[in-house]
Amino acid sequence: MTLVAPREELRLSGHPVQHCGVWTVTLMAGRERPEAVTPADLDAVAGRVVDDVVTAATADNTSAAYDWWKVLFALYPNSKPTHATRSRDRAVLLPQVKALFDADEPGARPLPCTFCESPCGTLWSKSELPLFESARALNVLPPGTAGWPVCRGCRVALWALPYGAWVTQGSATVLTCDDENIERRYAATNLRRADRIRQLGFEGLPADAGPEAVALEALREHAGDVGGAATLWTFKNDNQDPWLRVASTRLGVVRFLRAMRADPQCDHGWTKLQSALGRAQRGRAKAVDGATAAARLLFDRENEDGERLPQRLVELARDPDKIPRRTLLAWRALCRLYLEVMCDMDAGRLKPVATLLADWIAKESTRGRFNEFRHAVDRSYDLYRLLKEASSRLALDGRPQEPINELFPLLFAEGPQGWRTRGQLYFDVMAELIVRDVPIGEPGDQQDDEQEQSDSDDYEEAYA
Repeated sequence: MTLVAPREELRLSGHPVQHCGVWTVTLMAGRERPEAVTPADLDAVAGRVVDDVVTAATADNTSAAYDWWKVLFALYPNSKPTHATRSRDRAVLLPQVKALFDADEPGARPLPCTFCESPCGTLWSKSELPLFESARALNVLPPGTAGWPVCRGCRVALWALPYGAWVTQGSATVLTCDDENIERRYAATNLRRADRIRQLGFEGLPADAGPEAVALEALREHAGDVGGAATLWTFKNDNQDPWLRVASTRLGVVRFLRAMRADPQCDHGWTKLQSALGRAQRGRAKAVDGATAAARLLFDRENEDGERLPQRLVELARDPDKIPRRTLLAWRALCRLYLEVMCDMDAGRLKPVATLLADWIAKESTRGRFNEFRHAVDRSYDLYRLLKEASSRLALDGRPQEPINELFPLLFAEGPQGWRTRGQLYFDVMAELIVRDVPIGEPGDQQDDEQEQSDSDDYEEAYA
């Protein structure tokens, strides 16, 4: 029998949970790359994890430290330090937790690690691993084995996971990206957050940016010129109903974020979007901050329609009389930038249609005609009828018109392409009316700007 060669190294695998844990161990060890982590580094990180786990597991349930135990319970519900029958005696629990990270037994049968494929001789059951089925699910082990083979590096990484994931008392969110620098930055931000949770509990956290906002900030600041597609994996292990949710950005998101920040009007539109979404969250049972709510619009969820950002902007602008004109123009610029960068759409082609409709609305009964347009723009047939009416009326008045028939396939298309185009048309018509000083939107921006400064302060605090 071939004996296991003692290999204590840290290697990235394709598993998102292990991926996050490896970067977390790397950061905790003060190294730049996983392959630079030494066996001595693994010892030090494992020692810190053991100490934190035992401290949380033996803490009084009214203390801040107990919040970290809730995090551990959500990920490892049947492990020795989280089980209801665990000892509350630190001296008893310490060696039990320490044994999780012991070196392989000499002479153990070599098996490839479940995560990184390094040879190893330690088998773990699902009680030690995050992201597994409930206790009711049986026979999930690999054929012919008594457990899941896990090397020491991956064992440490899997229990370092809560430090580098964005955690709540019931879930964890990890990130994978085609740019490893983003994965590292995401883990680094969450590592600082985890330190606050362990020391102060969840109630001691300041205004807290969610995982989507943390990921977008890392993408904008640190992604390379190409790539940047990121995926967030949110999961709860739990002992009853485990679940996994996946949301991803697109390749163009980095270019969009940087172009947005470089354009003052688009940047203002993004800030006002955060403010509006933050106000809409107030009073909800599971409210999130405005930065997180806005960031979520750039993540496409499984089995859901994409393009949620332009759709949400149009929804918010449906009652323009209550929105400052500056904000309406900024949202129009933001929507246009998104369509140009993320959907490769030439939004400027809609100008003849927007001009025709603005001419018709501005001629008489402006509020009534704008309301008619506002209701028609959602449905292709209603918009077609309105365009025919407006064109005929202007022709009778002798007003010159540019041909718009070639744009009909875009405007009246079914599915996302159609409503994207009609949504941008809605903003373009509003912008044209504002330029002509037709009464659309609130004229004053003072209160708007004061709220923006307040929201900006909250946003900066969330990333402190």
